Amino acid sequence: MPAMNMPSVNRIELLKNTDFFRDLPDEELLRLSARMIERSYPPNHAIVREGSPGDAMFLIVDGKVEIRKRDPKNNDFDVTITTLNNGAAFGEMALLTGNPRSATVMATGNTKVLVLMKNDFDVLLHEHQSLSIALSRIVADRIEEMKNRESPGTVSLQTLKHDEAIMACVPEQLVRKHKMLPTSYTNGKITLAVVDARNVTAIDEIKRSVQQKYPKVIFDLVIVAEDDFLKFMDSEYKSLVKSDDSLDIESFVDSMDHIQSDILKEFALEEGGDEDLGIPDIEKEAEGAPIIKLTNSIIAMALKKGASDIHIEPMEKEVRVRYRVDGDLQEDMVLPKKIQLPLISRVKIISKLDITERRLPQDGRITIKMGNKSIDFRVSTVPAKFGEKICTRILDKTQTTLGLDKLITHPPVLGIVREMIKKPYGIIYVTGPTGSGKSTTLYSSLAEINDVKRNISTVEDPIEYDLRGVNQIQVNHDIGLDFARVLRAFLRQDPDVILVGETRDKETAKIAVEAALTGHLVFTTLHANDAPGTFMRLTEMGIEPFLVSASIIGVVAQRLVRKICPNCKEAYQDAAACEYLGIPGGTTLYRGKGCDACRNSGSKGRVGVYEVLNVNEDIRHFIAEGASTLEIRDSALAAGMISLKDYCLILLKEGAISVDEVLRTVVVGN
Repeated sequence: MPAMNMPSVNRIELLKNTDFFRDLPDEELLRLSARMIERSYPPNHAIVREGSPGDAMFLIVDGKVEIRKRDPKNNDFDVTITTLNNGAAFGEMALLTGNPRSATVMATGNTKVLVLMKNDFDVLLHEHQSLSIALSRIVADRIEEMKNRESPGTVSLQTLKHDEAIMACVPEQLVRKHKMLPTSYTNGKITLAVVDARNVTAIDEIKRSVQQKYPKVIFDLVIVAEDDFLKFMDSEYKSLVKSDDSLDIESFVDSMDHIQSDILKEFALEEGGDEDLGIPDIEKEAEGAPIIKLTNSIIAMALKKGASDIHIEPMEKEVRVRYRVDGDLQEDMVLPKKIQLPLISRVKIISKLDITERRLPQDGRITIKMGNKSIDFRVSTVPAKFGEKICTRILDKTQTTLGLDKLITHPPVLGIVREMIKKPYGIIYVTGPTGSGKSTTLYSSLAEINDVKRNISTVEDPIEYDLRGVNQIQVNHDIGLDFARVLRAFLRQDPDVILVGETRDKETAKIAVEAALTGHLVFTTLHANDAPGTFMRLTEMGIEPFLVSASIIGVVAQRLVRKICPNCKEAYQDAAACEYLGIPGGTTLYRGKGCDACRNSGSKGRVGVYEVLNVNEDIRHFIAEGASTLEIRDSALAAGMISLKDYCLILLKEGAISVDEVLRTVVVGN
């Protein structure tokens, strides 16, 4: 670069204002300034490079530089260890020792420096003893300062440029886990602030997350102190990046289209050949970046849609991905057949299943953290005609509404259930198909009676939600820890209330009934079509009717129905529909027209429909005699039970659900 001249007076004033030369007398500063050369550097220009000869020292007149070192464990990165501004000096240690440069100095903007070459420096030290003593003292102070500094070579996060869009590229939970944060994008490079630059695996994970939006970006690492990082995350970060976890999902799936495009490009999509892959080959492909991106995106999209289940279904010539949203399955993706084995293997790997076993069903589990949220995924595989089908149930604990008053909207029915759960002993069955909200009803019931005076224990498969103060046991069939075995152990644990996640067999059903007969309050679920049908189901399982009649408190049968979208709700009249449903002909009905908020489905969210059978003496007598389901139903209706159909009609008249939903949910002829 061409040399530029600067008046001596200005140079002396500049030298006086620097840490390195401020203690030198004016006459020494005059001699020093006369030997210094002025140079200018444009942005992103290396003033000195790591490993080059230490033949000069530099003083920043105007501008800013970054001191960068090559990461010995990862040659893809230069680690920025500090930044220097006006008045700072660099290169003096190499000048004194004669060793090669230990770091690269990069101008980050237009930067002007004064340069003192080694020959002139040696002459000054030889001719002027006072300068030599002063420099030695300053260097000694510098070394001592570096020894005492808690985090040598770190940059303050406060001084870095902050770009909200860049910081939002990586989910907050991942940022906090690895203590690494991308802060800004400048001149084709992303600045990545890290606490530990040696954690190459974590850096690669952050890099992959960022590159979903910026595929070919280059990274510059900046080391920050851990305390500074944590303080920034708890303060400035929260104001710069919205804390709603859905934003993480949004940013994650924004690139869904190009991710699928990348998959198609990165895989050789020849016809056939999948079955010839060996297990090591499949495992290698499953751990590849494209499959990891696709799997993560499938999960993220499910969370964004609010899905309850993910279905990955191999077809003859493709792989179909469907989500169950508000009770309905929606096809979202159709992927090439070539992706089938790596994708299914990837899901099996992260849910800790055996990827070598393709002939038998398997069950696994995935748990992910999103900020303060913990989301569980129950993974089930079955061997189908065209390959293994995977169904994943999503259990978002933070989305669960606990509290019977939030579930049961009809006050008389709510009152009956609350009366039942306050009984000191007996058994309460909650029935309904898979995905009808049985577990939520059970947990809400426990939450209402949970206090320090009661010993409450649950046995579940899996534990779906965490309840404070409740002893929850996860069954493990691999070691013989099944429902029946845990139930027998519970009876020796001085229990007051027992929850059995599901009554699946005769042994479990019998122990649960015996527990209810010996002074315990028992909650459990059972698969039955309605409340009166529960007793026939228990008889089929081999439980004697007199034991059931003596132990039972009541049955809660339930369904989940779709609510009308409030944004596109419209009223209308339909006399024929009213007549068919048995309600007055002038009743105002409601439906959803379809809008962006509900994805043109006309429905958004779900509400519970309940049929509560509170067992009285007459019904107890019918049960003991082994009466038919119809006789028990008639007796219960005569005692005031509201059927599933009648509960649906209550919601219909309130404008909560549509006629179509009533017809879809219940048999109107009942």
